[in-house]
Amino acid sequence: MKNQSQVSPQPLVDSQPLPEKEEFDIDAITFEVIYSSLLAAAEEMSSVLGRSAYSPIIREMIDYSCGLFDAEGNLIAQAENIPAHLGSMGTALRDLFNDFPPHTFQPGDAYLMNDPYRGGQHTPDLHIFTPAFYEGELVGICGTIAHHADMGGKNPGTEGFDNKSIFEEGLRIPPVKLAEREKINEAITTIITGNVREPKATMGDIRAQLAACRYGEGRLKEIANRYSKGMLTEVMKRSLDYSEKRMRLELAKMKDAEATVSGWLDNDGVGHDPVEIRIKVKKSGKDIVVDFTGTAPQMAGGMNVPPAAASSAVLFAIKCVVDPGTQQNQGCFRPITVILPEGSLVNPNFPAAVSLRHLAVQRIADTILRALSELYPERTAAGTFVGFSSLAIDSWHPVHGHPRVIQDDLGGGMGAFPYGDGIDAVDTHCGNVAILPAEVCELSYQVRVVSTELISDSGGAGKWRGGLGIRRVYEILEQTHQGLVYTEQSNPDFAPWGLAGGGSGKPANIRLVRKDGQEEEMGKGYFRALPGDRIIIETSGGGGFGDPKQRELEFIFKDVREGKVSREAAEKVYGATISG
Repeated sequence: MKNQSQVSPQPLVDSQPLPEKEEFDIDAITFEVIYSSLLAAAEEMSSVLGRSAYSPIIREMIDYSCGLFDAEGNLIAQAENIPAHLGSMGTALRDLFNDFPPHTFQPGDAYLMNDPYRGGQHTPDLHIFTPAFYEGELVGICGTIAHHADMGGKNPGTEGFDNKSIFEEGLRIPPVKLAEREKINEAITTIITGNVREPKATMGDIRAQLAACRYGEGRLKEIANRYSKGMLTEVMKRSLDYSEKRMRLELAKMKDAEATVSGWLDNDGVGHDPVEIRIKVKKSGKDIVVDFTGTAPQMAGGMNVPPAAASSAVLFAIKCVVDPGTQQNQGCFRPITVILPEGSLVNPNFPAAVSLRHLAVQRIADTILRALSELYPERTAAGTFVGFSSLAIDSWHPVHGHPRVIQDDLGGGMGAFPYGDGIDAVDTHCGNVAILPAEVCELSYQVRVVSTELISDSGGAGKWRGGLGIRRVYEILEQTHQGLVYTEQSNPDFAPWGLAGGGSGKPANIRLVRKDGQEEEMGKGYFRALPGDRIIIETSGGGGFGDPKQRELEFIFKDVREGKVSREAAEKVYGATISG
């Protein structure tokens, strides 16, 4: 998607007609068998990457995705670990084609990129692509995207809420050839290892991504060998058409309507006033338009959103409401049109900083879902924690003493929906990152996880209660550590919203507690912590759904027994009498 000052409605992803091809007689069962094999191959690639990676953020926290593409760069199958990656890999791959057209690919080649202004999301997310050949012909492309612990820059972990430009955000890699006929380009790897804080782990993670791609190549060759190249290519094409048809059929069932809603970031990363994300959603027939006209200009800080990331958030939110069951591929994009005004925070001009784009991405998804909740409340849920509370700290390995970068991302409560409570303590919407295991933290860094617990009364009250947020306490063990923390939804005005009379979730909070008991509030901030100091992160609970007075007593009593709702809240908010 190109930057334009006024983007006219156009497909989210170009869907140019393919050249005429030989027709194949594929029955429904054969189609399902072959397509299921492609989906399984993507999942197997994911297992290879997850089991081979060095860094906890990939190995334990699952911040990566794997996918298979056809020879034109259309996403065919994806292991859906991180919804924020939905669709963005295809954008990066098609940009790579500008420098390395598919007809120049050779067996054993591999390509690397992370440039947010060339189809990437932010510099810590590295894309690796490899072509798959069968009998000398290109049958597909294998891709991985993984969040690396550090790509250099001024901050540990590279990300920064107050970065002023992309030049502060570490090593930016345009599309380059990482390997030619299986031989790694050592000049590229030398440049990478010379610019990151954890060179050995970074190279281990790159090798894991490459191994996953090589595995995918083998699976594509196996499928082509068993069913023929022509059958494989035809199934890929039909899978796109099938997903498009499913999406359009569901859209046709939904009433034509439009809604305009604003979501807000707490600030722009450098302390200025709240920032508006204004979105109009218009559904007409079998198409839907998402228009960001009126959204604030690009920000001075580091939370701007590249078009690829904004598009992924749109697809996630629309697909959740329209047809969450359809397999994710490029065909799902075809009914969606997105308008991203040039120079806005969702389509910033170079060299705007974008490293913490995920904070705005989460709010984009939440805002679209809020607009859709006004139109189709039976298909949606109340507001969800989208603050993505995180920390990044310079540390050292407790045994070897090597420099390490600890990163942890905390989820919160999901919003309640018309038929049940929200889920507790999950990385919601476009995230899905797992929490850093306490044992891994203590084995890998000089930081202890003192406690991790649900926060009572953090979920919004309602007939159905919002999911609960998390409180996690970290203690510095040895040496002085420096780092940063950040969250959104610390402003009560922007906490997860209730629906149909439900209450809002409790806002997020981060504070530094010194060994002597002094406390410092930090919504977004840098710190220098001494041994014995503690960092306490509290995430938001989700919004409630419906009138709290209509909640059944057995659910209220169960919540009180489990500590999810206090006795005081049960009596004052829900109107229940708790005895004993």
